[in-house]
Amino acid sequence: MKRLTLLSTAFLLALSLNVSAEEPDCNNVITTPDINACAQMELDKVEKQLNQTYQKVMALINKPDEESIPYAEVKRNLLESQRAWVTFRKKDCDALYALYSGGTIRGVVYLGCMREHAVKRTEDLKGYIAYFE
Repeated sequence: MKRLTLLSTAFLLALSLNVSAEEPDCNNVITTPDINACAQMELDKVEKQLNQTYQKVMALINKPDEESIPYAEVKRNLLESQRAWVTFRKKDCDALYALYSGGTIRGVVYLGCMREHAVKRTEDLKGYIAYFE
């Protein structure tokens, strides 16, 4: 009997993991968990673009200094500014999360804040790419 109960429990656990692994239809979300999951997927997409853009910029400025362009200084300053931006974004979105802490909307507000900052930062970094093209 114990074995049957253990197998049943294992089966139900596996089934629940499989159901939760399904992505929601983000065009027809209703529940807060689905809304948050869709917001997280959108943030993940934007974060990927941000990271690719940042890596491209860092590769473009990974050059020996020239008479008119101190690449090492540019690279150091960009690295420091990116670190500061990461801290700023986190704190700024943490403030919004705290502001909405009384409601279930706080998760999507936080994720939206993180996304919007990432979109803006990606555009800023594209300015470096435009300089080299």
